[in-house]
Amino acid sequence: MATRTRRHKLALTLSAFALAAAGAIGAVGAPAAPAEAAGRCVDYTYSQGGYSSCIGYIQQLVNYHSGAGLVVDNAFGPKTKSAVMQVQWRFGLTVDGIVGPRTWNIICYPQKGPGPIPGFPYTAARAAGCSI
Repeated sequence: MATRTRRHKLALTLSAFALAAAGAIGAVGAPAAPAEAAGRCVDYTYSQGGYSSCIGYIQQLVNYHSGAGLVVDNAFGPKTKSAVMQVQWRFGLTVDGIVGPRTWNIICYPQKGPGPIPGFPYTAARAAGCSI
């Protein structure tokens, strides 16, 4: 009986060791998650030359605030920069075309009072991490 128990404990120990080793090896070979997956869009700064789904949300939100009619293509090009600068100027921010914390604070909200505002892209705002 003692031999059977020792074999059982040995088998369990080896199994646990093999699982732990496989987990460690799997973790080393796993690709790193993109920065977007690590946090919310509003936690980052965006400027001309960037490309991500977060920029698509910026384009939707800026379209609402500026009426720029940007094509939502997830690329921060000259037209997106110009539209961002228009929103920054309109709301009294530093006009630099960079979407940082202060610009996010403006574009995340309808700026028109309480309640659901027709036309405001709530889905994009929530996806970007706006607290709306």
